[in-house]
Amino acid sequence: MQRILKHLRIGWRWLTGGWRLFMRNPWLLGGMGLTTAALIATLTLIPLLGGLLVALLAPIWLASAYLVIDGVRKMPMALPVSLRTPALKQSPGQLVAVFRDHAHALPMAVACLFSAAAVLLANLPLQVLGGNAWVADWSSLELGAQAGVLLAMLLVFALYAVVAATLIYALPLTFLRDEPLIPALRQSLRASRHFAVALSVLLGVLLAPFLLGSMVSLFFPWARYLVSFSISAVVFPVIAAALYCSYRDIFAGKNYQAGTEMRRATDRRITGADAVTQ
Repeated sequence: MQRILKHLRIGWRWLTGGWRLFMRNPWLLGGMGLTTAALIATLTLIPLLGGLLVALLAPIWLASAYLVIDGVRKMPMALPVSLRTPALKQSPGQLVAVFRDHAHALPMAVACLFSAAAVLLANLPLQVLGGNAWVADWSSLELGAQAGVLLAMLLVFALYAVVAATLIYALPLTFLRDEPLIPALRQSLRASRHFAVALSVLLGVLLAPFLLGSMVSLFFPWARYLVSFSISAVVFPVIAAALYCSYRDIFAGKNYQAGTEMRRATDRRITGADAVTQ
């Protein structure tokens, strides 16, 4: 229990660090979040292919966000008033900032294909266990069919979490530290597994817009997407910044090794200090 509480505090510290980074330039990062929310909302309207397209493009958006947030962190002060409007205008273009370096094109393409293929395979249990029942009205299903759909959805969610865990640190390792992508994928999965409880704090906040939107829809059906869209515009960049803070904490050592002793040393260091996110 003590370990769980400690990692929950670590996750909360990453979240507050992400909020501080966001507030250094909320116009640029908020504009990126607003554009991302609009793109996701638009793509998900496409039958069958919408979710796959989101999975294909998500690594580009997240890698670009890491690069932009890294620049925001290095800013000597908050953005001046005179630059706020230009920052907001240029924010949509920042979602493809990763391609400014031509050397990033190949590893980025591999990361996108990996993400799309993994999500495609992850959805197979939904078809196998749930069949066509998952598209039907929940109340019209028999108890066995409901259990099958629920089991399939939980399994798919777990597989999505594994895909995300494989990418969240592989992207900054590859595009901020120029490490090879495939080893970075393994390092990311190991680090995410070790700090799973801390990352669950960020995941909970990330799911908040959708949960709040569902709650609002019970009383105001027309307001569901408006609430989800508005909150996502802030939540997406804050979570990206929080993940950046966690990357800086976990992989601060130049020659990071993902062995047990190094993870324990990293855990102790993060618990004792928060130099990066201040």
